[in-house]
Amino acid sequence: MYCPGFRTQAAPLPSASCDGSRTLAVSAFSGSSQRRISCIHKRFKTCARQNKLLCWAGTASVRFSTQREVSFGESHKVVGGHPSLGDWDVSNAPQMQWNNGNVWTLEVQLPEGSDIEFKCVKIANSNAEWEDGNNHQLKVPSGKAMVGFEWGKQDLSVNGDGEGPSQQQHANGNGPLQQQGPQTQSGAGSPDSGRLPTEQWQGQEVAFMRSNEHSKDRRGSWHPEGLEGAALHLVQGDEKNGSWLGKIQTVKELLVDKAERSRPDLDALACAYIYLQWISTGAIPCVEGGGHFRPNRHAELAKIIFRSLEWVIGDETASKEAALVARRMHTKLPSFTEAFTASVPLTRIRDIAHRNDIPQDLKQEIKHTLQLQNKLHRNAGPEDLVATEAVLQRITAPGTDYSSAFVQEFKVFTAELRDFFNASSFADMLAALRESLDESASQAVDKFLHAKGKLDGNAAPPLNDIVEALHSLTTVRANLAAGLSSGLRNDAPDGSMAMRQRWRLAEIRAEDYAFVLFSSFLNQLDHKGGAEGLAGQADSAWDLPLGAIVLGVRQMGLSGWQSPECMALENELTAWQQAGEFNSHDTALRLKATLERVQRLAHSYTDQLLAVYPDRVQALGKGLAMDQERLKVFTEAEVRASLVFQLSKLCSLTLKAARLAAGAAEWDALVAGTATGKLMEVQRIEAGAVQSEEGEDVVLLVHEASGDEEVSATGVPLKGVILAHSLPHLSHLGVRARQEKVVFVTCEDKDTMNATLKPLIGQRIQVKASLEGVTFAPAPDTMPSSSPFLNGATRESFPVAQPGNIDKVGKASLVALAKATTASCGAKASACAHLAKLAAKTKKKGGFGTAEGVCLPFGCMEAVIQESGQGEQFQALLNDIEEASLEGGALNKACNKLQGLVSGLQPPAQLCKDIGKALGSDATVIVRSSANVEDLAGMSGAGLYDSIPNVALTTSGAFEAALASVWASLYSRRAVLSRRAAGVKQADAAMAVLVQKQLTPDLSFVLHTVSPLDGDKDIMYAELAVGLGETLASGTRGSPWRLAVSKSSGGLHAPGLHGPTNTSITCL
Repeated sequence: MYCPGFRTQAAPLPSASCDGSRTLAVSAFSGSSQRRISCIHKRFKTCARQNKLLCWAGTASVRFSTQREVSFGESHKVVGGHPSLGDWDVSNAPQMQWNNGNVWTLEVQLPEGSDIEFKCVKIANSNAEWEDGNNHQLKVPSGKAMVGFEWGKQDLSVNGDGEGPSQQQHANGNGPLQQQGPQTQSGAGSPDSGRLPTEQWQGQEVAFMRSNEHSKDRRGSWHPEGLEGAALHLVQGDEKNGSWLGKIQTVKELLVDKAERSRPDLDALACAYIYLQWISTGAIPCVEGGGHFRPNRHAELAKIIFRSLEWVIGDETASKEAALVARRMHTKLPSFTEAFTASVPLTRIRDIAHRNDIPQDLKQEIKHTLQLQNKLHRNAGPEDLVATEAVLQRITAPGTDYSSAFVQEFKVFTAELRDFFNASSFADMLAALRESLDESASQAVDKFLHAKGKLDGNAAPPLNDIVEALHSLTTVRANLAAGLSSGLRNDAPDGSMAMRQRWRLAEIRAEDYAFVLFSSFLNQLDHKGGAEGLAGQADSAWDLPLGAIVLGVRQMGLSGWQSPECMALENELTAWQQAGEFNSHDTALRLKATLERVQRLAHSYTDQLLAVYPDRVQALGKGLAMDQERLKVFTEAEVRASLVFQLSKLCSLTLKAARLAAGAAEWDALVAGTATGKLMEVQRIEAGAVQSEEGEDVVLLVHEASGDEEVSATGVPLKGVILAHSLPHLSHLGVRARQEKVVFVTCEDKDTMNATLKPLIGQRIQVKASLEGVTFAPAPDTMPSSSPFLNGATRESFPVAQPGNIDKVGKASLVALAKATTASCGAKASACAHLAKLAAKTKKKGGFGTAEGVCLPFGCMEAVIQESGQGEQFQALLNDIEEASLEGGALNKACNKLQGLVSGLQPPAQLCKDIGKALGSDATVIVRSSANVEDLAGMSGAGLYDSIPNVALTTSGAFEAALASVWASLYSRRAVLSRRAAGVKQADAAMAVLVQKQLTPDLSFVLHTVSPLDGDKDIMYAELAVGLGETLASGTRGSPWRLAVSKSSGGLHAPGLHGPTNTSITCL
């Protein structure tokens, strides 16, 4: 299979400047230098340290690793006495990378044989929290080294592949200690084991015992009160079942027995995934249940659950979110191959425990630490694999002298147990599939393994080798996905089911390994100068980053996420790559636009995870009395452990390079002016997001916005908005900020934004924004501490939105577009009617044309509701959204119920026939919202309600569904909140619908006849987008083309360097 998108050879990027941590010629350092450092950071202090720069023969690749949970947005750095570790300067120190299981890693180059002191520092906003105690002290070995440490503890675990055995080091460097437990290990080039239980384990540590000290007592508490649905079932089931088998049975009851047609819904799937994730990592402990159930019972339950999960994945009517969760849940179930469904599986451990070639104390430890010869055949659980891995590491540690036959037999048993828990390495998984692969697929596996072999053990592999491995891996995964695409038959035999499980798990593990490759690629790209090193280079330097992004997008498509969009993006990126000329202004801007589209695709994936997990994590975690800190990081862990996270990082880097190549500004002023206020950070602009003192002026740093928000929704005196991504100037949010004179700027470079603004959070600042640029500074002391609400207007004096009087029909009917008025069909439909009349007058003179259309006037929705017998329920729900609180998700639930009622409406069949008669029975139409709560003095409403394009009247039910969706958009959460902020009663809102023939434009635009940036009446300002213009009108992120045209001279200017500057425009 061919995977396009990159050329296989690339010129090297310029190397980063030498910082003393790389291999240097002996003449580079003659003599030595001394520095005395005295640093005090809270409880940290070092004095009189002597740092000698010696002539090292080479450098070692050192990988630091620690496990620690932090809150969302927090991170760790390793700070120490070497330039690679910031030379004790936190701002220059490298940041550790988060991995699944809250494992933080960092790989740096350090001089072999040197003595390095370091500490770990937690970064939260602009604050640095240092470890307590003395510095860690490391003697850097030769070659490569893994350095593990715990926060606040000075002992290190050092595992190197150079001379000398693996060791632990005291803080004083006094030499090796005997290993006392499992250490997380991962090869520098190939952490092939992926995310195994032993690497994510958050349960109790393994304690070696020579007598039975295990307790069957359960610790914990269960609180089912206030829960419902899936969360309630799992909490009650967990309270009754302490063993892993009992917990799997609880999940089976939820996903299979209680599910309609054994196909669970999203709520059941999401809660079950969260629950199984906590079990597999030991966060929810398993204990013996008192019965005697061999592992084949676990395997049989897994087979039943597997079938239901596969049915969800293959169900075209299931949501993509449900399929996403179902697919990932496979990794939390045991294997049900023939070896494990046998009546007495995993018997090898009993023979091992009775061998005569091992010491008696070890025999007792195997028996009592693991209890495997008995426990595994009574109540197997994830803790058994963790204990087995600990024993294996102990008996194979350097300096041990156990029987080779015993060690080999224990390795075989460990491999069997890994297979049972589906924790085998990716290479082993592929080997198990060999017999089921055709020749082409088998060759693809060989090619991947060959490419992977180049990376194994290589701490700094060439970018070309990484992309070669990613390319061949994507081909392997595509073959696996194609084999799984046929779906699962209801009568599939056990053998076919077991092989399908192997295929599915290998396909998922392929995605996990792509995460590893992307991480390695990003590390190497950063070492070569990152975005700055890429910008301005020859086209060949762009080939590998763009090729990797193409492959990442294809991987997203293979995961089932918006496959058509993934295919379109592949084609776009490949086209730009083949065209080259990335140093050309226009080409760089085109590439930038496509990369922004990739970012939006990645963000949509993240948004869905944020919609699926947080509320359910909180509910289930509260019911199971889980630690609150664990609940906070769950969704972030899922996001950051996904391939999409790495793809987004690479895309951000390449975006920055494209912007640099195009010469585009980092900052963009949507609303110019000067704003002063306290800088506060929020995720989104919404009610309750800002907590400030009454009357205190505020400038908001906002991380994301759809463009549909209301500026006044925060309920505070908002003076300025700083948005962490681009937004069309003429979006609803931009227009409202301009109307309310709120300074509004955006920044496309998060690094620049963080460096500029993070140190200022919580301070009063002054923002100055103009067409020439944006500046930030602490506010002068003479500035007033507060000012009237909304730049001079009090809340009472600011115009309150007043919907005009409307005429409602009593029966669903149509109105010709030419007869539409504001009172009957809304301002949008009325404006279109006016345009249609103008078009008719100018038609003979070569004027413009408009699309044919009809309207469903105000009152149609209410009439259909009454005819369906749901009038009373509708009115009750309408009252609910008027009064519902934001606390506890009450408003969300009320909006969802009301939208559910409206979106399920069935318009009269005659109404649909009449539309076909008016516009043509085979027409493709756009179903547009036209509400009475748009374009008001105190409420714009632009982009707030839905319009559905490309609705084919020939498709049964398509128009009816689109019409109901437009009606339902009147009651979305953001629409309800916008009306609340504007003082509009929910009962006063009404929705008419405009139906027009669908056009297929080359360009769409929004035009202001007076410049919205500086009020210049001679300037017409337009934003343009290719196609239907979703970027302009629907809140979709992106950067449109921007043109400013002088009415008097016809002169053209492209603000912000967006769009084609050679366009010719004549003003008529």
